Amino acid sequence: MRITKFLAGVLVILLIYGASSWGFAVILQFNEEKINSLWISGIINTVNVVFAFLIIRFTIDKEAKKFMKTFFTGMGIRVLALLAIILFMLQKNYIEQFTFIISFFILYVLYQMWEIWMINSHLRKES
Repeated sequence: MRITKFLAGVLVILLIYGASSWGFAVILQFNEEKINSLWISGIINTVNVVFAFLIIRFTIDKEAKKFMKTFFTGMGIRVLALLAIILFMLQKNYIEQFTFIISFFILYVLYQMWEIWMINSHLRKES
C-alpha cells in the first residue's frame, strides 16, 4: 500500500472539508468557538485515519487471520480513544457541541470511505 496515494487522498479530503467548513463559517457567521470545533474535529479525525493507515500498511500483507485480528483490534482501540476524547471535550466545554459532533461525524464517514477504498483497491490488485 503506497503512502503517496494515501496522503493524496487525505489531502483531498482535508481540502474539501476545509473549503466547505470555511464556506459554512462565512455564510453562517460562525463565532470563534464554532470555528475551533471545526478545527479540532478535523485534527482528531486526521490523526485517527493516519493510525488506521499505519495499522493497515503493516498488516495488509499478512495472512488473513492475522490481518483481521490486528485490524479489528486497532479499530476497537481507535474507536474507544475517539469516544474518550469526544467525551472529554464535551465535558470540559472546550468546543461548541453541535458543530463539533456534526463536523466530526461527516469527516469520520469520509475517512472511513477512503479507508475502505484503499483496502479494496489493494486487495483487487492482489487477486
